[in-house]
Amino acid sequence: MNTVKLSPPKKSKALGCLYPMVREIIAGFGAIFVFLPLSIFIFIKDILDGSEKSVLWILAFALSLGTYFGIRHLFPPLYKKVEVELPEDLSKDTFIAFLKTCSENLTLLKKDAESINKLPFRSTVLHLCQLGDELLVNFEKVPRNAQVAQTLPDRLYRLHEMLIGYLDLSTQRNQSPQTMRAIDNTEKAVIKAVAKFEQLHHRLLENNAMDLSTNAKTLDDLLDFD
Repeated sequence: MNTVKLSPPKKSKALGCLYPMVREIIAGFGAIFVFLPLSIFIFIKDILDGSEKSVLWILAFALSLGTYFGIRHLFPPLYKKVEVELPEDLSKDTFIAFLKTCSENLTLLKKDAESINKLPFRSTVLHLCQLGDELLVNFEKVPRNAQVAQTLPDRLYRLHEMLIGYLDLSTQRNQSPQTMRAIDNTEKAVIKAVAKFEQLHHRLLENNAMDLSTNAKTLDDLLDFD
């Protein structure tokens, strides 16, 4: 069976960033609180005994490491990877590369949106990015759906290139009729892309709904003992 492990989408970016840091800080302080009293005890004991070295230092170090890793074990990773089954004709490397490229291109589009001064159009681009994120979530849950959107990475990058040209023209002080027409055409193209993304999103949801209905009917048939 061809499977791949994926990290589920993070619901909170702030929580996702703070949790590992807090986890390491707590584990570090725990190790210090164990090592410090032991080191003071061993130091005083060595002075009183007149010995220069003591194997107790090794024990203190080992206990500190044990405390560190023990505390980290008490705070497991916030997001555990989930395993999903891939279609036979979709390799693990191809699927992961597909998701990675889509994610990278969506990041470029989000950065482009931040530079757009026209608020309605910026909202349109951000909505497109949101649809793109939702599509990636769908692909991660149902990998076979990615096969109907194999050109998505290329389309996302072309949109990015289009927005780069749009930003270059829209920031010019003197606009000619031709540049104004190009800007207007770009905005219309992005609006059309949003509609296409929505259609794809709805299509995938319908496919998922059909699969769910089929599974429910199968289960109903299996439970029918009459």
